[in-house]
Amino acid sequence: MVNSVAPYEATPEHIEVERVITASICHVREGIFAQMENIRAASLRNNAIHDIHAVLLHQSGWFLHWVEGPSQSVRGLLRHLAGDPRHHSPRTVHTSQGRRILPTPWSMMMSQTTEPAAHFGHRVVSLHEQFEQGTQHAPSSVLRRLSAPMQLAQAQGLPDIEAFHRVGICAAGGNEAFEMINWLAVQLGGTVARRRFAGEQDMDGSSNSVDFMDGPHPCRMIAVARNGLAHGLRRAFLPDWPHFVMLFCGTPRFDDALMARMAAACEGLPVTPTLLGIAPDDATHQRMQDMAHGAHLAYIAANTARPDDYHAIWLAVHEQLQRAGEPPSSVWEMPRLVA
Repeated sequence: MVNSVAPYEATPEHIEVERVITASICHVREGIFAQMENIRAASLRNNAIHDIHAVLLHQSGWFLHWVEGPSQSVRGLLRHLAGDPRHHSPRTVHTSQGRRILPTPWSMMMSQTTEPAAHFGHRVVSLHEQFEQGTQHAPSSVLRRLSAPMQLAQAQGLPDIEAFHRVGICAAGGNEAFEMINWLAVQLGGTVARRRFAGEQDMDGSSNSVDFMDGPHPCRMIAVARNGLAHGLRRAFLPDWPHFVMLFCGTPRFDDALMARMAAACEGLPVTPTLLGIAPDDATHQRMQDMAHGAHLAYIAANTARPDDYHAIWLAVHEQLQRAGEPPSSVWEMPRLVA
């Protein structure tokens, strides 16, 4: 299924920006973390002057750079980046105009993968060729197709590789969201993928995910650290996640803080996920539902259970996925910009 209307078209209350995503081969062979820290420091100094928001990804010897801002500023930055000796052979894989998608000035992501550079490069070439032929996809879909494509063998023959259920999960008081990912991997035979995220200040968050089949449909569950909810790139992906599981512990100060973080993360998004609450008692469910309603978020009391009752959590998620039926695609067909 292809979205016929882009969810990020500019409206009178939004300033229109140009968006460009490029992929390039990284020249840096050692000390990539330090180099990315240097890039962040320079970008935070310079991008703010030109009203640019940006994301930098490093994976398998490649850089992926997503830039948004006024057209003149974006194109000037791209000309400057073309001469940076830390990379070469940039390929454009997305251009569009509309409202700003990236909510923060700077985000970074590093993927802990052993995938060869050639495999990543093959996906870059494929997307670049589609772009050259006049077809492209939403910025979030571009990043996912390159950095985290659905690779389950059962999903490879599907008409649309992007049509899979995406479910986020976060815990109020402990590490249960990440343990849930480990539990699912063991139960369903999946492999845990690990990524590190950074915002304007430091390398401050992590995210683990696991892919699995739920009946005939491919699915992905993504564990998010509590502080990761404020991360600009994470917030840019939230509209692609129809469901988000929230594991409450029954301690009001922890539970309320998590709901407040989610409300802040969803503020201003064109589409927000339905919140699936797991709580140890009805009183917690009621308080969380009231907070969600106040933030204009949909809340379902998915199950009454402890946040470490992974079987109960899975039953609740499985029930929601069954009700959801066919997973929607995040493909976003749109015309290319005229240079």
